Amino acid sequence: MSGDAAALIGLWVVAYLIGALPVSYLLGRALRGIDLRQHGSGNVGASNFASQFGKKWWLLIAVIDMGRGAGPVVVGHYALGLSEASWWLMLTPLFAILGNGWSPFLRFTGGRSVGVWAGAIAGMSPLFFAAGLVLYVLGWRVTRRSAEWLLVVMIALPAMAMVWPERLLLVGGNEQLAVFAATGAILMLVKRLASNGQPAPEGLSRSAVLLNRLLRDRDIADREEWLARTAEYRNDPS
Repeated sequence: MSGDAAALIGLWVVAYLIGALPVSYLLGRALRGIDLRQHGSGNVGASNFASQFGKKWWLLIAVIDMGRGAGPVVVGHYALGLSEASWWLMLTPLFAILGNGWSPFLRFTGGRSVGVWAGAIAGMSPLFFAAGLVLYVLGWRVTRRSAEWLLVVMIALPAMAMVWPERLLLVGGNEQLAVFAATGAILMLVKRLASNGQPAPEGLSRSAVLLNRLLRDRDIADREEWLARTAEYRNDPS
């Protein structure tokens, strides 16, 4: 096995394990002894953590998640000199997304991996990340619909990557960035639809639940009702 191949495989393993570390879940347990899967939206990500502990925590969790996405790319490119294997290097943050969404520490449940995906994009091109962020913020400011506009960004970024000036990319080329953005978005959509295996609410058809999960990242249309669910209506993770 060549040195580059061994370094890549090692980087993939480390990226998966770092992505799999359930930071929000562990902080919830440490700070208040709660299981985030039984509170709020039931997700183990920055948004649900902030809904339980205050908005001041959102930035900290988001930065950690983005670091888990950007770190493997930056380390592989600059520290390990794997830029010549850029196609293989682009797989690295996908392992972090897989770990975050299907963590062995949470019985292969996990978060939506939005921060990890965004962090990897920022590591490849900070300006491209900024363009996607501007698109999301503008859409959210007009509609106040976060999940829907995140979906728009997930669909738009792969196409935007193909026409983005290549001189503004720090790692890889247009094709690599587009493939990563699309593949990461697909993994996040799969996570939305699967929703950690939670049972569908009674009284709703499966198609209605799947549509809500796709568009709104929740099982029902009413956000406040969704967040106000009590533990007995959730899937028991124990």
